[in-house]
Amino acid sequence: MSRMFLLIENYPESKTREIFVLSFNFRCEGALYFLDSDYPTVRPERIFLSLGFETLLTCEMKIEPDKFQWKFYPTDDPFNPNAPVDLNNATFHFVPEEKYTKQRMRSALSLRVKSSTAGDYQCLAYYGASVTALVPARLTITTLRDFPRQEDVDLTVLVGNTVSWRCLPPESNPEPIIDYYRNDQFVTPFPRTQTKSLILPNVSVDHSGIYKCNATNTMDTVKSSTRFNLRVVRNAPHRAPFFVMEPRRMYTVVKDHSVFLECSAIGNPIPKVYWFKKNDRLPSDRIEMIPGGLNIVNITSSDDGTYICNHTNTYGTVSHEITVIYNEEPNVDCILNTTDVKQGENLDLDCIVSGTPEPRVAWFLNGFSVMNDSAIEAIGKKIYFKTVEKRHAGNLQLFAWNQVKSVYGSVTIRVIPLSTSIDLPVTPIHKHHRHKGGSTRKLPKHKMFSNIMIPPAKPTISRLSDESVTVRWSVPENNGLPIKFFKVQYKEIGPANSNDPHNRNKSSRWRTTNADIAPNVLAYDVTGLKPDHIYRFRIAAVYSNDDNKLSPNSDKFHLRRLDFDNKTPLPVPMILRTETVNATSVKVYWEFTKKENSSVDGFYISYMSASTAGDYIKATADGEEVREYVITHLQPDTIYDVKLQSFNSKFASDFSPIMNATTWINQSSLDTTTVTTPSSEKAGFSNLYVTIAGVVIGCAVLVSVIVFFDGRDKGSVDSHIQAEGNEYIEYGPKSKPRANGCALPSNRITITANPLAEAENKNQNMMEMPRLTAQNNNGPQDSPSGSSSRQDTATNSKEKIKKSKEKNKRAKMSSETVESGENYV
Repeated sequence: MSRMFLLIENYPESKTREIFVLSFNFRCEGALYFLDSDYPTVRPERIFLSLGFETLLTCEMKIEPDKFQWKFYPTDDPFNPNAPVDLNNATFHFVPEEKYTKQRMRSALSLRVKSSTAGDYQCLAYYGASVTALVPARLTITTLRDFPRQEDVDLTVLVGNTVSWRCLPPESNPEPIIDYYRNDQFVTPFPRTQTKSLILPNVSVDHSGIYKCNATNTMDTVKSSTRFNLRVVRNAPHRAPFFVMEPRRMYTVVKDHSVFLECSAIGNPIPKVYWFKKNDRLPSDRIEMIPGGLNIVNITSSDDGTYICNHTNTYGTVSHEITVIYNEEPNVDCILNTTDVKQGENLDLDCIVSGTPEPRVAWFLNGFSVMNDSAIEAIGKKIYFKTVEKRHAGNLQLFAWNQVKSVYGSVTIRVIPLSTSIDLPVTPIHKHHRHKGGSTRKLPKHKMFSNIMIPPAKPTISRLSDESVTVRWSVPENNGLPIKFFKVQYKEIGPANSNDPHNRNKSSRWRTTNADIAPNVLAYDVTGLKPDHIYRFRIAAVYSNDDNKLSPNSDKFHLRRLDFDNKTPLPVPMILRTETVNATSVKVYWEFTKKENSSVDGFYISYMSASTAGDYIKATADGEEVREYVITHLQPDTIYDVKLQSFNSKFASDFSPIMNATTWINQSSLDTTTVTTPSSEKAGFSNLYVTIAGVVIGCAVLVSVIVFFDGRDKGSVDSHIQAEGNEYIEYGPKSKPRANGCALPSNRITITANPLAEAENKNQNMMEMPRLTAQNNNGPQDSPSGSSSRQDTATNSKEKIKKSKEKNKRAKMSSETVESGENYV
């Protein structure tokens, strides 16, 4: 539930200050980043204030936004609360920031009522790249004119009749309340419903007198000079029924409300009244016959139509037709809460909109109308994205309004950007140094292509909330296989308040988060945990060979629950500025004021593309004294939202205000120049020689690697795992797709049933590889029998690989009897 409060503080300079408080509730399903459902809202009451008064409009959200903003739609008719405003193309202005304040989840806008300030005010709440626009509140200026001219009435009536008379209401904003007085004494209205007529049922002689009326709205009162002189007698001449004043002919009523249809005639003898409905029956279970009219409760669409009241006595009949117009507030159902779409694709959305009269609609994307977006075509309740771009990510809202209410539905659009070179793993570049004699030094092949998998270090855990933690880790510097991505695993040990060790969940399985964490990201938020429980965490690193290795388990972590009113004691860092470093990096500077009795371990730097709605990526700056950090691996020519938190093992502070950071355009993508490794030597023939030599060596290494891994791939049976249902699921071997003769990398984790057997296999293959290479090198190169010798060598190689397969198979069969432990994934 998100709420918008409208706090109106009204006080003219010449009067005592008066305070009026109105509260408006907005129902928002799901989190706002997050607006994963439609958001039907209650339309704020119209605000009617006199010139010179001051008002305070307060917009409050349940989830704290990054910032608030206010839009103002001026009106040409400041006294008309029903003046139409088309949100599709209405002119608006941004309210200056000095006019409103932000306090966490609330923004307050201060206004002094003038003709120029009348109009609609719309609050915007920003959540990263996603923006929610609330239903506008209308401010109009109160007015109350004099009563229109009306003839006096003198009436003599027989006792027992029901008399109905009314003053014609004056022009007023808001709609006035009409009060009646008999001989200057207030007359209690009958019936106690919303009627503007004077109804006197079953009159007696005591009802005789002179009747007048007053009109009152929120700020003023006017008196009518019209008089109704009533004389009630016990004997009167016979007369057919007639109306003192013709009853109203039309009523507009909203679904589930009630309506009183006034229709009263007098005569002698006293007439009887009959009610009918044209071409239909009266709703017998929801009507009540009341002197002076017909009351209908809980109006439905079936009550729309024409009603006839018939008054008759022995001298005649008088009839009157009344039309009831049924109205129903709009409802918006966009069916989808969230939709994922790839950049460059088309997207068509169609929402269901109902309401009577038919609502007008307007599409908003991140707080603004889509009418000026050439890539979007909005036709009624349908919207077409001709080409989805990254800037289309965020909160799409469909506003629907009629004279009853304004509501809106929402769809969260997540744009999957096109892959770029920035997204691909970085391949290490090996430098070749030239030595005397014009030759190059050949590095050992096992060092040029190391198949060592260096595991991540033991992770460190910090509390984020009652149900979430931040897991941080590092990877030692090494020359091993590149890491493709990380997975975070965790295991629930049991409740922290249990003293019985048998209650601990020792047999619980390791759960795996769904996200594939990029190799440059070394922190991740794990959510959905249980407060006051103990957990362990570990990191699985997946390498370029699709195999994986686990970090050591973390220490036991107690996720403590904080009291509701116990706020985090950590101060909030404030971002001073951001600085562009290059096309993929930005630098963030901040200030931080320490608090007594609180220590800080470091700072969380959360960032995400401002054009993409999704989760923030988190980096960590360790140390209480650090005041700057360089964020790397970013997209070129992109604006990022950045925010900070301070943290220690027990707490994380609130977020700092968001600040933008922008990367440069990637110049290398604009030309076709070749990227080379920097060298201290001058350009020339020697550099060309080194380059050619490096290519030759690279080719030789590639041939050796293909021979080595060809046997390994064919001779071992791999299983693969993926995160699904928070558990590991094993799959059998699959052939990898090939492009241009090269195996494409897959996003799978290779595991073996017995890591010891795998290690033995790898050592055996490493021992065999030099012998195979030596045989190839020592064979006849120029003799006719050279090809035969190479064939024999290949045959011997295949036989040894076959033996290695059988050995692997025996090792795997023996490992099935070994119980898996902490070292297994």
